[in-house]
Amino acid sequence: MLWSRTITLFWTIALFLAGCGGGPTVAPTPTPTPAELSARIGQATSAAASLAFSVSIEGQPVYSDASRLFILTAINGALRRPDGVLATLKLRSAAGIVEVRTVSLEGKQYATNPLTRAWQCLAPGTAFDAAVLFDPQRGIEQLLQKDIEAISLVGEEDLDGRVVYHLRGTIPGARLAEISGGLIGLNMVAADIWADRQTMRLAKIVLVDQAPDAPQPTTWTLLFSDYDQAVDVRAPVDC
Repeated sequence: MLWSRTITLFWTIALFLAGCGGGPTVAPTPTPTPAELSARIGQATSAAASLAFSVSIEGQPVYSDASRLFILTAINGALRRPDGVLATLKLRSAAGIVEVRTVSLEGKQYATNPLTRAWQCLAPGTAFDAAVLFDPQRGIEQLLQKDIEAISLVGEEDLDGRVVYHLRGTIPGARLAEISGGLIGLNMVAADIWADRQTMRLAKIVLVDQAPDAPQPTTWTLLFSDYDQAVDVRAPVDC
């Protein structure tokens, strides 16, 4: 009987202490700031060996050439790190819609002629190179880690059946101009960013670029998918 009373007393004291906070204290996990979330998204995306991407462009026309004959409307492609990129550019002209296929590999860029469709080698800076979007020193992932300003967490949302973080901020136009061949970024560019909550990898970015003299902004929508899938990148011709 004495032993039974002792056990009862022990559990009574233990429950009382637990209710009064007498037990071990577990520190709560700090909630990451929006800037920290953005940096983690950039890091997680850059760690992927490969990914597929698509870009759609709406609003104020974006010309892909200095002569302003071709308007860039969409890009579809795939990245294989460190520097292999396949891309198809959709261009609109007075003659209709044309597609230009491009390959970037080991610092060289190749593209099909929009008229003959024959492959040709391009001199650096001749045309937009989709590989620069993922440049390890200044590409999209680096922008997310270093160059997002006035960033805030809009919340958590459902995107195609996945729970994603939605962030909002601005990116200096000069930084975006560096990775778009001057196609994006005459001023500060508004950016909305969605990333998978579990993997922290990019799912979507919407950039709204308002040029000072443009009657309407240009909206760039970038989608990211098929992470770590095989991508076959080969040089089509020998330059």
